[in-house]
Amino acid sequence: MFIYLHGFNSGGNSTKAAVLRELLDPIPVLAPTYPAHRASVAIRFLRDYIADNRRPHNSRLVLIGSSLGGYYARYLARPLGAAMVLINPAMTPETDLLVRVGRNRNLATGEKYTLSAADVRAFGSFQLDQCDPTVPTLVLLDEGDELLDYRVASSFFSDCARVIVYPGGSHRFDHLPQAAGEIRQLHESSGI
Repeated sequence: MFIYLHGFNSGGNSTKAAVLRELLDPIPVLAPTYPAHRASVAIRFLRDYIADNRRPHNSRLVLIGSSLGGYYARYLARPLGAAMVLINPAMTPETDLLVRVGRNRNLATGEKYTLSAADVRAFGSFQLDQCDPTVPTLVLLDEGDELLDYRVASSFFSDCARVIVYPGGSHRFDHLPQAAGEIRQLHESSGI
């Protein structure tokens, strides 16, 4: 089973979630909508959601985290015994999201909210300073990511994960069809 974790100002009904369902069929791809901008609330929600949905499937679990969802996947994978696929992952939201302090609107849900500097700093509580080589990990990066420098994630994961950097692309990650085989392979080989 795959659980897709969306990024900042996105939702489980995103285009990426729909494309993943299509590309990874018949393996189930669940995609919850959660308040990604509130770190502790999102972590609690995701732990409960994954526990509730994992039981009936009783199968391998791979978290697919895109951008800020990648940050959450990194934090949750080891304690949940999951593998992870990180797509243009956010590495330092506790500083990167400071530019978003103020009024925001979730593009997927239409929700309007205010992001405070304290909300952004709270991401630091969930920061993992090292890569965990015991967690099967695939990192997918687009060189053309206009929001996050792909080299940060590439360097961080270079010694403990399979890292694939695609030329061009964008923060949306324009190479899902090309990466689908790699994602399936991680699911099949993870043993989780």
